[in-house]
This record gives sequence, C-alpha cells and structure tokens, in this order.
Amino acid sequence: MSIAPERLATLPLFHSASPALVAALAKRAVEVQYAPGAVLFLAGSVPRGWYIVLEGCVRVVRGSGARQHVVHTEHRGGTLGEVPVFGGETHPATGIAAEPTRCAIFDRPSLEAAMAECPEIGFLINRRLALRVRHLVERLDERVRSVRSRLAEFLLDHATASRDGRSVSLGMTQQALAEELGTVREVVSRELRALVSSQIVESVGGGRYRISNLDALKQRASDEK
Repeated sequence: MSIAPERLATLPLFHSASPALVAALAKRAVEVQYAPGAVLFLAGSVPRGWYIVLEGCVRVVRGSGARQHVVHTEHRGGTLGEVPVFGGETHPATGIAAEPTRCAIFDRPSLEAAMAECPEIGFLINRRLALRVRHLVERLDERVRSVRSRLAEFLLDHATASRDGRSVSLGMTQQALAEELGTVREVVSRELRALVSSQIVESVGGGRYRISNLDALKQRASDEK
C-alpha cells in the first residue's frame, strides 16, 4: 500500500527534499504498524528493507537480557536498515518499538527503482549514514566516562525540557535507562540512590525526580569531560 506524498513530506527527513524524491518513495512504501515491545528486526536476520519511522520510536540494541545496550534511537523521520540493505549482510543489531510505532518499509528492489527514478534518494541515504557514523563515534566517546557522569548529564539534558529546568521524568524504566547508558540496571539504581542520599536530586515517585542541587549535578556531569 502506498503512502500519500503529503504525509512523507511532513517528516523532518524530507525537509529540503524535492517533490520528485518524495513522490518516488511514497508510491513504493509499505506501511507497517508495531505495538510497544514488538521486534522490527533481529540481530543476525536478513533485512526486510529500509525503514522510515512515520510515528513512534524505535530503539536499536545489541546484547541480550540485562546486558543490552542502545546503539541508537530513531523517532519520527528517523531511518533504519541502511547498513544491511546496502552492505548485503544481516542486521548487526535488534530494532524494538519503544511505543506504538508506524514505519514505511522499502525492500531493495523498490528502493532501487525509486533511486533509478530519482537519484537524489541516494544522496539522502548517504547523509543518513554519515550522521549515523558521527552519532556512533560520539557514543563511543561517551563510554569512556563513568556511569555516574553519564547519568548526571542525562538528568541535566532532560531537565532543560521542563518548565522550571529542575524537574526530570525518566520516561523509561531503569532497565531501559541502563541500556541507554551502556550499563546494567543495578548500577543505574545504585547511582540514582546515591544522588538522592546526597540530596543532589529528590525522588518524587513514578520515575520522576527534582534536581535539588543543580551545581553539584553539573559538577558530576563534567568531572570526566
């Protein structure tokens, strides 16, 4: 089933794309819906195609059980599957819907036909790959810092989105946060308790915290930068 070009055109991915590019993809798209927790693809599986996230959120993880860590996260307008589709290999990681999610999927023949019709698509995909590499390099750089420092930075980043700049909602389980930070749940739980006992943050329940000592939290975040 194709997708209306107007719908694709509203995605951030196509902000500066030509109408011809959007039209070439829209008429070849297959839309698929995923429930929270549904697996889009497994590490080691043969790729179904190239994914564009129409709505929702997909977390791409490696590892298993408590040792999973997030490679990257894609929201509306994000893309998935470039590496296995163009590398001719299997998926290097697993994609999981973090919330109700819809994706447009293009198998390789459809994508090749779209690129033949509009070569500009190839440049768009290359830009996405370049951004992905840059993001992964940044995440590798973060991993040399302690979980304490990374957690403090996470809390600060999420507090800036709040009205008072001090309220934080994790928006995920401690297990998911551990995967995001590249550690295990027990370590995240311990570090959160330490922040509370040090009166740097206050737990207000339901995965929500309030920063009590902003300067101390900033110091923790910058200790190893």
